[in-house]
Amino acid sequence: MNERGCSGVYKFKEGMPILPTEDIRAFEVNAVWFGQPLLLLMENAGRSVADVIECKLGDLEGKRVVILAGRGGNGGDGITAGRHLALRGSNVEVYLLYNRKIIEHEDTKLNLNIVSLGETLKIKQVRSPTDLKPFDADVVIDAVLGIGVRGELREPVRSAMKAFNESSGLKVSIDVPTGVDPDTGNAAMGSAEAEVTVTMHAAKPGLLKDEAKRYVGELWVAEIGMIKEAMIYAGPGDVRFRIPERPKDSRKGVGGRVLIVGGSKYYFGAPALASLAAYRAGADLSFLAAPKNVAISAASWNPNIIPRALEGEIITEKSVDSIIKEAERVHAVALGPGLGLEEETVRAVEKIIEELQGKPLVIDADGLKAIAKLGTALWPNVILTPHRGEAAMLAGEDGEPEELAKKIAKEYSATVVVKGPIDYICEPSGRCRRNLTGVPSMSTGGTGDVLTGVTVAFLARRVSLKKDPKPLGVASASTFVVGEAGKRAFEVKGEGLTAVDVLEEVPRVICNARGTC
Repeated sequence: MNERGCSGVYKFKEGMPILPTEDIRAFEVNAVWFGQPLLLLMENAGRSVADVIECKLGDLEGKRVVILAGRGGNGGDGITAGRHLALRGSNVEVYLLYNRKIIEHEDTKLNLNIVSLGETLKIKQVRSPTDLKPFDADVVIDAVLGIGVRGELREPVRSAMKAFNESSGLKVSIDVPTGVDPDTGNAAMGSAEAEVTVTMHAAKPGLLKDEAKRYVGELWVAEIGMIKEAMIYAGPGDVRFRIPERPKDSRKGVGGRVLIVGGSKYYFGAPALASLAAYRAGADLSFLAAPKNVAISAASWNPNIIPRALEGEIITEKSVDSIIKEAERVHAVALGPGLGLEEETVRAVEKIIEELQGKPLVIDADGLKAIAKLGTALWPNVILTPHRGEAAMLAGEDGEPEELAKKIAKEYSATVVVKGPIDYICEPSGRCRRNLTGVPSMSTGGTGDVLTGVTVAFLARRVSLKKDPKPLGVASASTFVVGEAGKRAFEVKGEGLTAVDVLEEVPRVICNARGTC
């Protein structure tokens, strides 16, 4: 039950959703992709803060409310909350910590402009940190940094939090107390010490840590109306917030090194496509371990591909030691494109998988057929990318794509992408995502190899930057990117598009998703 029967806001209790900030940020961008304005979410967030305060204090008539507002979305939530509180009878003052000319968030600017005449809210510009003294108020609201905080507090935020902590009245933080890391619970010196924190959409894991409790106080969760589609379907947010950009101080290899293992006397193109797709998706180095003729052919086609030539016309058990040695140098491995299904190759695949235990790994094409024969159990950092027929083979039965994905993920202990008109992506826990991007013409040969290359590059990027691989998020991002790339290629090439056309569009899709081009 909600306190005072309030709707849309809830005291946190065990069993309620907990989402890391990576998910929250990705879902917000996805919501915009599907047509839901962030302005609407900000409106709902501000109203929810006002609802919680009314739940705590009852009648708001004549109450003095002071809001400390930053320049980002958290500040916009605070200004919106102030408008709702004022319309319920409170006397509200908003202290802008930064000049309004440098406010970053467009919706924050809009909400500030709405009340700029000063009849609803009193807007006060902080000129110097020395302007910030403890407030004698009924409510003081921290709307400064939100989920964006990392590291120590700087001025004017440091002085604002000192004033907040020393003020009288109910102390409320919006989303996350300023200074507290929402994922770890670590708090910077001088962080906001709230009595109530109103967090948006779902609790963040750091807010539940013991070390954060003195800063969080009572934790309330506000349902702000984010559409379920944003959480179910892959979108640009999965690229922007799950696949980090190269650091500014990058050197060769820091952005991700990958190894593609594949090729045979039957198939030359598949491993080359996967290797080049990894580059297009941002890998710094892409090595190709393949039979000698395949490796040399691939490097001749594109000199960016680094060949690791193996003896013989197919991959056999004799190749395993060389492959494992190369795998030790990279952040993620892709296994399968063009391998073939000779008995010697299947035995080699089994040994490779045994030796790669725990390594981030993508398995596709003939690699899938090999593990289906072997019934090999895998590990959480593995992504399998079967099409519908391969999925039925892995599951031992046909069925609906999502059910196949769930079954395979559980039985193989790996994340699974069942490719099709809608891609179904499931992890062993049973949690699933979907991807809607793509066009029918992508059923042409080689596009699956492009997906393999993009996926292994995305895995490698996260690992190279010491982030949890999070295969479900990586697979969501890669299927979105390749589907959008296929759509763009189709707009130019029509029915005649090829896998090369698709991979050439990959960098532009990634750039657009990040908002950097």
